This record gives sequence, C-alpha cells and structure tokens, in this order.
Amino acid sequence: MAAVALSGSSATNTNSADTRLVSERTVLVTAALGSMLAPLNSTMIVVALPDILDRFGRSLTWGSWIVLSYLVAMASVQPLGGSLGDRYGRRRLFLLGLVGFLIATVVAALAWRIEVLIVARTIQAVTGAIAIPNGIALVRSLVPADRQGRAFGSVGAWIAVAAALGPPLGGIVTDSLGWRWIFAANILLITPALILGLRLPADRQHRLGQFDLRGAMLLTISLISLALGLTIWKVTSIVDTLVFGVVGIAAGWLLLRHVRRVALPVLNVSLFRRPGYTPATLTVLFSNLAMYTLLLSLPVFLARDVGWSSSQVGLLLAGLSLQMVVFSPVGGALSDRLGRRAPALLGVTLLAAGVAPFAGIAAGWPWYAFLLPLIVVGIGLGLSSAPVQTTALEAAPHGETGQAAGLFSTMRYLGSILGSAGMAAILSGSRP
Repeated sequence: MAAVALSGSSATNTNSADTRLVSERTVLVTAALGSMLAPLNSTMIVVALPDILDRFGRSLTWGSWIVLSYLVAMASVQPLGGSLGDRYGRRRLFLLGLVGFLIATVVAALAWRIEVLIVARTIQAVTGAIAIPNGIALVRSLVPADRQGRAFGSVGAWIAVAAALGPPLGGIVTDSLGWRWIFAANILLITPALILGLRLPADRQHRLGQFDLRGAMLLTISLISLALGLTIWKVTSIVDTLVFGVVGIAAGWLLLRHVRRVALPVLNVSLFRRPGYTPATLTVLFSNLAMYTLLLSLPVFLARDVGWSSSQVGLLLAGLSLQMVVFSPVGGALSDRLGRRAPALLGVTLLAAGVAPFAGIAAGWPWYAFLLPLIVVGIGLGLSSAPVQTTALEAAPHGETGQAAGLFSTMRYLGSILGSAGMAAILSGSRP
C-alpha cells in the first residue's frame, strides 16, 4: 500500500511541521474503524432490546427511546461535528469523538437504570457524530485524488460488514454473555482506531474567526426537531409530531436567513450550489429510503405471511449485505478509472431494478424470487456508494470537507428515518 503525504492541494490543510509520510492503509483502516461504530451500534442493540426491557422491567416504549435517541442524535449532530473539524482540526475532533464514544460505551455497559442507558446512548451518538464525518474528511485530505474512489469503496465495504454483523453478533453475545457485553465490540474498534489515529498527521485549523454559535444552535434545533418529528409519532401523539415539525421548519428558515449574514457560518448553504453536491446528497437520501423500506418490510412479510423463521430471513438478507461488501470496492475502483458518474448511474439503475419486483410481492413466490432481486439491490448499492460519496466530498473546498461529509451523512440518516417511518405506518395500518 502506498504511503501518502499531505502535499499539493492538501498541504494547505496541515501543519508544515508535520510532513511525515503515512501509510494509505493506516488512513483507511482508521476511518473504517471509526465509521463502523455507527451501523454496528444501530443494529446490535435491537436484538438485545427484549433482554434489556426485562432487566429493567420497562415497556416497549422505553425500548423505542433506546433506539430513537441514538438515531436522532446521530442524524442531527453530524453537520455540526464536521463543521467543528473544519475549524479546529479533523484529527483532533476525530480522536475526541472516539474518546467520548468510549466513555459513553462504558457507562452504557454499566447502566443501573434504563434512563442512564438512554442518556449514554445519546452521548454515544453525539460523540460518534463528531468522529465519523471527520474520519471521512481525513480520507479526502490524506488520500490522493486519483485513488479516493477506491478508498471510499474500501471504507464502505467495512461499513456494510458492520451493518451485516450487527444483528447476529448482538444475538450471540446477548444469549451467551448478556446484553451488557454487546458494548465490548465498541472497545475492540475504538482502541485500535485511537492508536492509529494518533499516527496520522495533525491538521491545523481550517476556518479561523469567531465560531458561529447562533448558527450552530439553529442547525441543531432544526435537525433534531425534524428527526424527532419523523420518528416519535410511533410512541406519542400526532400533535407532538406536528409541533416538532413546525419547530424544525421554523428553525431551518431562521438558519437560512442567518447564514447569509455571517462571514463564516456553521452551515455553508453554497455547498448545495456546487456541481455534484446536491445530486449526490439526494441520491444517498433516496437510496437509503429504498433500502430501509425494503429491509424493514421484507422480514415482517416473510415472517407473517410466508411463515419463514428468523434464521431463514437472516440468510436471505445476507445475500444483499454480501453484494455490498464485494461491490463497494469495485464501485470505488471503477469511479477512479471511468469517472464518478458512470458507476453511480449503473448502481442506482440496478438498485431501482432490484426494488421494482417487490411492488408485486406475493406469498407464493419461491425463495429465489426473493433472493435474486436482493442480490441486484446489493450490487447496485455497492457500485454507487463510493462514487456518490466521493462526488459529494470533491464538490466541497478542502476547508469545508468535514461539513460536507457531515451533511452527506445526515441525508443518509434522513433517508433511513423516512424509510423506517413510512414502513412503520404501512405495517401498523395493515396489522390485523
């Protein structure tokens, strides 16, 4: 693996005193380990929820908050986390986020009340939302432009591995050791990520001047309110949902007015006017919406209407995950060789082609009629993920890469939330 130095255009983002070479593999492994925390902690906990609720003697509503607190915070804080990295240094914020995630993990494992567990999960998400976009931004800063597609493809493959391993790993650990031990997986990821992260070159401050505190508050209020509005309707009234929606829209409107009057805003809305950024963010939003709609509806349909067991459903979904693991690096390599657009369009086309047959889903389908479209979906997601993400980050100036990565990740989470909310509405309405 080649060693890379921060030279040329990237050299302006680093301290001149710190020009040592760093292995490209070190950069990718560090970013991958940090990025794997998000999907792993989103999926492992779901399997352990029954045991957690039994331990604390609480209802399913409390279980929903264990999941929602993490999802909402992770979706809402990433743009702010990326913007802080642009201002104060990406490596510094990446390492601080990992340390915070580690501390919150220990508290979650030792939680003596369910309220403590929910708070610890929220802190996990906030600190993870600080670390993850800055880890991705480091890849853009440290890896040469002609290999960034392959680099993001490799990181995407490991994220897919984490998402695929989450449910079975959570189930095995919970059954054999107890639910508290599922958090040990975080320690196994964070410890090497911290060690490797300390070896990366320290980057200097990218955006000097007074911090946009008012903009940060409006951005956080807007995203948290909108994310809550899309999720809490399952556990509260429609009035609360509408209130959060109105607050989120109002805060967003005030934010747009505010950023036009500030020299260094926390959110640079001009990013969405840069070529490629808006199409890339919309692509990841709709891709995740399609994927999560499918992932949430198909297991319920197969269990309720076809009579499949959990293991059978898990094996079927592994067909999708495996294709993502295999084809994410392929999509990255193709984007370096052919350009970003061709593999992205091919991937999105395959995704749509794979999802389309499920519009006519029927209980009488043979098993391969479910598997083959899922394989096509997995190939499509794998081929498109790296070129789409690379397109988004390349559209941003180097000094705003963290912010661009954070906004991109937020769009990914909003797609997931929309897919989850839509399918929950459909399934609750169709439940006998």
